[in-house]
Amino acid sequence: MKKFLRSALPVLTAYCLTTSTFSAVTLYGEAYNETGTIDMSQYQMNFGNYTGNSTSPDYIHILANNIGKDYLIGDYLDNNNKAVYAAMAELVNPSTEKFTVKLPEPVVFTTSDINAGGEDFSNAVFSACASAKDAVSFDMPEIFWLDQNNTLVSVGNMPYKYNRRTGLYTCTIEAITFTPAYYSGFADIDEILEYKALLKDAVDNFSVKGNTNAEKLKDIHDKIADFTYYDIEGRFSGSALSSLVVSGAVCEGYAKGFKMICDKIGIPCVCVFGNYDETNKTAHMWNYVLMEDDCWYAVDLTWDDCDGEDGIDVKYEYFLKGSADFNANHTPTENYFMSNLKYPEIALWNYGENPNLTTTTTTTITTKTTTTSALSDEYEYGDLNHDGKISIADLVYVSNHVLDIEPAEYSCDLNQDNRIDVYDVIIMRQIIANIMLEDYIPIV
Repeated sequence: MKKFLRSALPVLTAYCLTTSTFSAVTLYGEAYNETGTIDMSQYQMNFGNYTGNSTSPDYIHILANNIGKDYLIGDYLDNNNKAVYAAMAELVNPSTEKFTVKLPEPVVFTTSDINAGGEDFSNAVFSACASAKDAVSFDMPEIFWLDQNNTLVSVGNMPYKYNRRTGLYTCTIEAITFTPAYYSGFADIDEILEYKALLKDAVDNFSVKGNTNAEKLKDIHDKIADFTYYDIEGRFSGSALSSLVVSGAVCEGYAKGFKMICDKIGIPCVCVFGNYDETNKTAHMWNYVLMEDDCWYAVDLTWDDCDGEDGIDVKYEYFLKGSADFNANHTPTENYFMSNLKYPEIALWNYGENPNLTTTTTTTITTKTTTTSALSDEYEYGDLNHDGKISIADLVYVSNHVLDIEPAEYSCDLNQDNRIDVYDVIIMRQIIANIMLEDYIPIV
């Protein structure tokens, strides 16, 4: 028996040591972790001064084959950036009042110095909002007044857990506060509101002529080229104001004005950033448009407008071009400041030279078109279901027709191209959006 006890002793000792080690780890963790909340509102940052890396490996995708679906950059953001995007979109109604966005997915990060507001902190903050800022800039030229670089970004109370053993804080960002800034070229908000009204009038009164989308795009192309000219010193050169309200534009002004009119008539259009020269800090901007053959094509209105202030000299060297011609001197840049972008793939061929066209799509569209009569002059433009008002019901009406859910009794051919398709749905969406915007009452 004594021999048995002696042989069992090392095993029992080892067991006790093992169990006491696990117990010690648990107690150690409890003793060396503390939780709390720190007020980080003192750290005011802005987008212009941020030099870190807020982007993820994932690209924001604008899908080239996304016909019939959303095509704006804002539709492809992560949940946090989508929430910020939605809040920033409200700035179509100019205001410098700060606003706070609660993040759907709180950002958790670790740092060794919670009081410094350093790189770990700023990277975490901008990871949840930088792509949204860039997406709004591309998608919504009507927010012409917002100086994004000088817009302030801050965080309020931030929960943390401190591990004394590692010396690291695990922090959680639950919400971000923004204080919008306007460009110094504007005197005040009142002047911004005046230009907002002028821009709205310019878009509303921009008459687009043509029976086909190509003809309509050419008309937009020519009228903007006739109205403005290239002027790097123009007061509003980088905004849509420069191509639609006050002449004197650079490439960004041309591209954003062109997009606004395309948006108005329902032709999918995106702004493309490219030809970036990191050494000289220069870049270029142009547009891609989605045509009836379900392919994207490039338009560079800046390089097609050859005149000076008093000249009228327009060419079509960069109008509805495919990659074989266009990309000889245009290179999209996917790394746009704080965001990674992936633009639509434009067709290899120029518009009108698509070798893959078949009669199937045309036949289907024609069949749909012949089931309805022409738009009635007795009803307001947009009142597709003839119920005496323009509402979401009209959007459902045309969508059901295009999706073959329920044939429309009345015509939904809003763009008058003798076919009822996704472009009419897009136009109807824009009509509804404009009505909602006009009825918008800010909460104060």
